[in-house]
Amino acid sequence: MFPAIERLRRTRAFTLVEVIVTMTISGFVVIGVIPFYLQSNRSLFTSEQKLLINADIRTFTTAMIEHARAANYFILYQAYNTRTRADGVTVRRDANQNGTVNASDRRVAGQSGEFIVFAYYEDPFFDSRFFDGNPNNNDISAVRITRLVAYWAAPNRSDSTKTALYLLDTDTFKPSAAAATWATSWGISFPATLTTTVTFESLLPPATTAAAVSPNAGLVINDLAGLGPAASLFVNYLDRSIVVRAKILHGNRAKRVTNTYNFTVTPRG
Repeated sequence: MFPAIERLRRTRAFTLVEVIVTMTISGFVVIGVIPFYLQSNRSLFTSEQKLLINADIRTFTTAMIEHARAANYFILYQAYNTRTRADGVTVRRDANQNGTVNASDRRVAGQSGEFIVFAYYEDPFFDSRFFDGNPNNNDISAVRITRLVAYWAAPNRSDSTKTALYLLDTDTFKPSAAAATWATSWGISFPATLTTTVTFESLLPPATTAAAVSPNAGLVINDLAGLGPAASLFVNYLDRSIVVRAKILHGNRAKRVTNTYNFTVTPRG
């Protein structure tokens, strides 16, 4: 017999016991590595979502500061439209449920809501005399409104399981920056002078679900929840400032990352 063939026959393969031992040791190594991998993956996901949350906070804060500083006044309502939130509470613009949205539905000092409107009007005095020059006039029933900027919470138009924060600026309907007048998609022409028949509430977009999630409104935050009284987003502080209290969420149902947000803004008027 050839020597080479004889040597091959004498070559010893791995035994079954050796294979089992090797696989067992490899299994323990893999089991030990998996938790580190999963923890690293979770940490990476959490870090990414927190960065997105911080970006939301910066965007929202910057926008609201800019709008509030330029505004003369703010008016807060319980909600943009009638809807039942995820917590089972029904909120509405017509807070007193009398069938008409008017000044009695505005949230006064100490009350809260999730639909805030910043009003811009011509104010030659820049003090408590308002537009008509009367120092005893403490409302805006006769001013000439030049712009409205509104923020509100409503179901996310791309994912109804989430609650989004929307922004609408009537200036976006201007045909040009120099336009003297312009009309909104809901049929209101600006500037608009308030009278006994032309009320502030009559200038607002319709209180409907379709309008609440309309493409005309921009998405500021994709998912959030109110942390104010009765799970609201905005609190009227002394009729002078708005306190924003919210929890911003990112991720999905399986992996949800949150961060709280507290902020106070005061219109210059």
